[in-house]
Amino acid sequence: MIDWRASVPFALRQDMVFAVRQLRKNTAFTFAAVFALALGIGANTAIFSTINAVLLNSQPFQSMVQPGRIMSIYERNPALFAFIAERLPVRLRNYREWKKQNRSFVDMAAYQDTSFDLTSASLAGGNREPEHIQGASATANFFPLIGVRPRIGRNFTPDEMQTGNSRVTIISDELWRSRFQSDPNILGKTITATGTDYQIVGVLPPGFELPAEGQGLDQSKPKMWVPLHINPGPDEENRMALLVFGRLRPGVTIAQARAEMNVIGDRLRKAYPDMNTGFGINVFPTLMEDVDPDTRRSLYILQAAVGFVLLIACANVANLLLTKAVAREREMAVRVALGASRWRIVRQNLAESLMLSLIGGAAGLLIATGALRLVSYLAPVEQHGFHELRINPLVLAFTLGTALLAGILFGLAPSFHALGQSINQALNRGARSVGGSSNRFRSALVVVEISLSLVLLAGAGLTLRSLASIMSLDLGFRPDHLLTMSIALPGSRYKTPEQIESFNSRLLEGVQHLPGVRSASLSTALPMRSISESSYRLPGVAVNPQRPTVTDWSRITEGYLRTIGLRLVRGRDLTREDVLAAEPNVALVNSAFARANWPKQDALGKVVIFGGLHGHEVNFTVVGVVSDEHQFGPDDAPHTQIYLPSNQMQTMSLAVQTVSDPLALANSVKRQVWAIDKDEPVSQVDSMDDIFSEWIAPRRFNMTVLINFAAIALILAAVGLYSVLAYSVTLRTREIGIRVALGAEPKNVAGFVMRQGAGLAVIGIVIGLGGAFALTRFMQSILFGVSPSDPATLVGVCALLLGIALAASYFPARRASQIEPMQALRIE
Repeated sequence: MIDWRASVPFALRQDMVFAVRQLRKNTAFTFAAVFALALGIGANTAIFSTINAVLLNSQPFQSMVQPGRIMSIYERNPALFAFIAERLPVRLRNYREWKKQNRSFVDMAAYQDTSFDLTSASLAGGNREPEHIQGASATANFFPLIGVRPRIGRNFTPDEMQTGNSRVTIISDELWRSRFQSDPNILGKTITATGTDYQIVGVLPPGFELPAEGQGLDQSKPKMWVPLHINPGPDEENRMALLVFGRLRPGVTIAQARAEMNVIGDRLRKAYPDMNTGFGINVFPTLMEDVDPDTRRSLYILQAAVGFVLLIACANVANLLLTKAVAREREMAVRVALGASRWRIVRQNLAESLMLSLIGGAAGLLIATGALRLVSYLAPVEQHGFHELRINPLVLAFTLGTALLAGILFGLAPSFHALGQSINQALNRGARSVGGSSNRFRSALVVVEISLSLVLLAGAGLTLRSLASIMSLDLGFRPDHLLTMSIALPGSRYKTPEQIESFNSRLLEGVQHLPGVRSASLSTALPMRSISESSYRLPGVAVNPQRPTVTDWSRITEGYLRTIGLRLVRGRDLTREDVLAAEPNVALVNSAFARANWPKQDALGKVVIFGGLHGHEVNFTVVGVVSDEHQFGPDDAPHTQIYLPSNQMQTMSLAVQTVSDPLALANSVKRQVWAIDKDEPVSQVDSMDDIFSEWIAPRRFNMTVLINFAAIALILAAVGLYSVLAYSVTLRTREIGIRVALGAEPKNVAGFVMRQGAGLAVIGIVIGLGGAFALTRFMQSILFGVSPSDPATLVGVCALLLGIALAASYFPARRASQIEPMQALRIE
């Protein structure tokens, strides 16, 4: 007959019940261990949940079928600036040839960003402000290719892509809810957008968003989709800027697809040299395009950081368990003497550590829930995934696995201690005798904690220095007290240059007379908001068609420099006469442009042959040189820039310099727009300070999270050092009493303990410095203005850690100095 009480499940149950009793009996020990584990497991759960939402299961891909097989396909041109050179929109002719010639993709589909104006008359309920919304025009196979079906209605048909056919639209779930109150009978109804009536034939599923393009750089959130008309005239085939998706055939790898597309690119350069010379083709997984490399690297760095926090927590708990194991040596020896196997003792220790880790994991989930709210609050606004964080089954499985692994990890220390003990020695020595190997192991754990803490502190310090460098950077313009907004005049109402010029002049005149406004100007591109690029050449310089010279450029009105705070370095500013000229022939350039083209000459009076206007070249004479501005964010070097005078901008940004809070004047400025045209929408209403804040949000996020993790690690390391020294004093109470009885001064006793703590700290700091030098190299791409081995940061971190270690050593040292010899000698 089998004794069911001897079965493994029953024995494990006994171990767990006994472990619970032990933990309940030692509440202070249990609380300290659970708290340390909860911090470590909670931090790991929060960051893993973030990685899962941002990198593994981002919102746009949840609606798609097999998103890993979807590729983003671009044109490329190395002559352009690095951030767009590899990811250029696709011309229509190339898209058609790619579809026809490739064999690697099941199909290709394309869409094009557009926009729509909704007036109060076109919106349910009426009496609303006109709204400028993002839209897109897509091929009929676009949604079937990515595997998205409308929740209501149907997709587009191929016939609807022919110019002149009926106007239809598929709207987003958000637009359906906000503007049509979730009308279940929405199909067949008409929406008027930018003066055109569209019949609603479908509503997209809730939560659907396009993945970002250009490695997270270009985030489009269309609310209206219309069919893409792909039969324009011959000239349009070279101008249409399409974003192309392709679905790989089963069994075809990305490398094979890239190789085939390169062959197709070679054919097209020979067949159409006028539009393809210097251009190639790039194929990237769309899953990778949704997140920029710095964000991806930052998340991996944060995951490594919380891994360090968990290791420190495990070392702390191992120290606590080892202390408890030393105190229970006699008890365990008696059990072995009475017949318990050593495996039985080890299993009991592991049961206790696993119970601790499971409780710590449960508490860690609560901490992770709060941490996820903090991550969402701190994260960049436009980044997918950061704002859809939740504890899902995969995250729960990760937490359980982490808790079990941690339990085994820190449970090994007391288990090895139990296996290595001699029964006779354990029975013969007192409970307060010094265990040399045990103390050495506990000291080694403290050294590990200090080393890992230094690496975390170094990372946090570097991100802090990096953010400080960006905040102190001279942007070339003044972001404070600057209100910005975008306006796009529809061609249906503004058909002539005179109409456009009249609107712009009346707008500037009205805004400049508002109370609290210092100046106002219009431009086609604002720093950190948008960039336009075009080719140019200098007189007498041969043009290389494969690598044309390109520059950023924008049209501006008079007063632009004064409004945004650009400094005039040489020459003169643009005047009202320059702006109103029928054929402007003067321009401003920035210092980078002057240095690049006339490094040892005066740029004033030089001629630039610009190729970006009306499809033909125009000569401009440089009349002024202005300071460099960081057009593409504070951490990007200034590009060459040319400013052309114009008052005939149809799509533009309005910049308003104010006396006080710029957003307080937003409604007044919008009313000036509607006083001219009641149906003209105003979009992207922001202060330049807020735009700047959005640019530095990723760095601020990294800094804040790393500093919090480093603070947790520092506290845990200090507690670990304190516990080791305090327990060492307890174990050596008798020895210290004898020293004092023989004449040792209290200050010498305290100094002995302080030196012990400082020695452990110094060893940990030396080892940690080696780890910091090795690991912070991976942070190079997310740092700005500071080296990964920055001496000031590392010295400051070492000083902080040593100071904390000395503070943690002070209290055990003080206690040791106050031991009474007679009381100490009575201790067994």
